[in-house]
Amino acid sequence: MNWPDELNGKQVLITGGTGFIGGRLVEILKTDYDVNVRVLVSNMANVARIARFSVDMIKGDICNPEDVERAVEGCDYVFHCAYGNKGSREDRRRVNIEGTRNVLSASLNHNVKKVIYLSTIMVYGDTSDAEITETAPRKFSGGVYSDTKIEAENLAFDYHTNKGLPVTILQPTAVYGPFAPVWSTNVIDKLKKGTVMLINKGEGLCNGVYIDDMVNAILLAAVNKDAEGKAFIISGNQPISWKEFYGYYENMLGCSSTQDISEADATVYMARLRTRKSVLKVLREDKEMLSSLLETPFISNIRKAAMKILPQPVLFSINKKLKGNAHAQATAKKDRDINHKPLKPVHVMSDADIQFFKTKAHFKIDKAKKMLGYEPRYNFEDGMKITELWAEAANLLDKNPQHVK
Repeated sequence: MNWPDELNGKQVLITGGTGFIGGRLVEILKTDYDVNVRVLVSNMANVARIARFSVDMIKGDICNPEDVERAVEGCDYVFHCAYGNKGSREDRRRVNIEGTRNVLSASLNHNVKKVIYLSTIMVYGDTSDAEITETAPRKFSGGVYSDTKIEAENLAFDYHTNKGLPVTILQPTAVYGPFAPVWSTNVIDKLKKGTVMLINKGEGLCNGVYIDDMVNAILLAAVNKDAEGKAFIISGNQPISWKEFYGYYENMLGCSSTQDISEADATVYMARLRTRKSVLKVLREDKEMLSSLLETPFISNIRKAAMKILPQPVLFSINKKLKGNAHAQATAKKDRDINHKPLKPVHVMSDADIQFFKTKAHFKIDKAKKMLGYEPRYNFEDGMKITELWAEAANLLDKNPQHVK
């Protein structure tokens, strides 16, 4: 891939450099450039992937202005990839908004040449089955991730418009590839452990981008002065269906772990499933209540009803408490025989998930192509081949006999 060479000899800071996108950015900058890379690290236990490179690691908290000032000082470029993905809702909000404010403020104070802020297409909220461009309105949806990304974008635009900070916003679609937590590792894990429901036969559109194309867009935006104060959707050339997307991973695993379901049925079924899981959580946490239930004369009727709705591991646990391990195993086997196959848990989806997976929106990258010179190099087939090689090397593709076709 032809990377822009204007970054050679420069000092850069990467926030989120121990994560997926930031980690790959570190790798490319250190292998293909003569660049001094600095990474702001909140937890030194997470540096294994980038520790093999000569990288200046600064221990600090992105929500601490002094730590961020220290990290930004002397840098020519700042790549702000960090985001809040753990802790309470308020913790994540603090990282996404106050952390971004700290990065923008420090970059202004130290005359940084360009700040690249990684946002998301989720800022556009629920989208219609149409072509989506950067002119589409941002929509608050109630989700902490998407809503705080809108607020952070507003901060970035304000720093550019009113304070003159050179900043460019990138809005990636589903970024997949080696080490991708959401769209690679988690997908493989879900298919191995349970059933993934495909809304409306999986005909909704997956707008995806391979990780190296994403990094290329980041670097192109960094050296493009005309991109200042603008946002760019970053995706692959063409979307595919969610059925095709999950099909790539099923082929890697040699399994069949997806099931078609209509939007209407999914809405009802998932609501019931979420309710059942909530009840189970209460029972698991309140041992006294569980004990009382097990001692009631109606327990046999409860067990019969539970057999219709509870996952097999929970049935096994209840039966074990009632009549011992041998009886539990026999009952579990009987339950399997009735259904002619082992019971596999269905992964729960929220209403927002159902909406996301049903839409046929196509996120367009014409603006990035025209202004940044961005051109995706990897289609889904090529990207998935590389992803499979990585997943196999990482021992993620161990076959589960319950899932093999």
